[in-house]
Amino acid sequence: MTDPKRVPDPIAAAQKLPRGTAIIYRHFGSAHRFVDAEALRQITFKRGQQFLIGADPELAMEVGADGVHFTRDAALKDPALWRQRCPDWIMSMAGIKSGDYQGDLSKLDGLLISSVFPSQSSSAGEPIGIQAFTEKARALPVAVFALGGVNKETAPKLLSSGAAGIAGIGFGA
Repeated sequence: MTDPKRVPDPIAAAQKLPRGTAIIYRHFGSAHRFVDAEALRQITFKRGQQFLIGADPELAMEVGADGVHFTRDAALKDPALWRQRCPDWIMSMAGIKSGDYQGDLSKLDGLLISSVFPSQSSSAGEPIGIQAFTEKARALPVAVFALGGVNKETAPKLLSSGAAGIAGIGFGA
């Protein structure tokens, strides 16, 4: 995942990531979002990487992204709407911190649960730990990805958790 504060050059970061990874471009309203998104689309296409745009389906359509990563929404309103419009898109969402989902999780291809471990992200909050993550990963009817404090030391701790994968900010920075 990109973050302008932690990954100021998403283009350079994308070129360092392994083939086959997915990149979620979060532009947070950047004036350069279209130019950056187009450059990232070209890089990801050439490198066999999946490319999602964070919370901006219109930009995803403009640049031919593979899908969208949505912000937290227990009702899953936007994922349901965009699944109807773009049934072939890859759709992920930030997991809600507490409470139950009221929407249909089958509209998603993945759910990013954060923060599993202590994280540098200002939005991470208290980490939930391996046990709580494992319970969520096994109980939710969607592929769950671990986010927050995942690194080469903590990632092996997720091997038997049921995680479909890991996500991070700054891996390629």
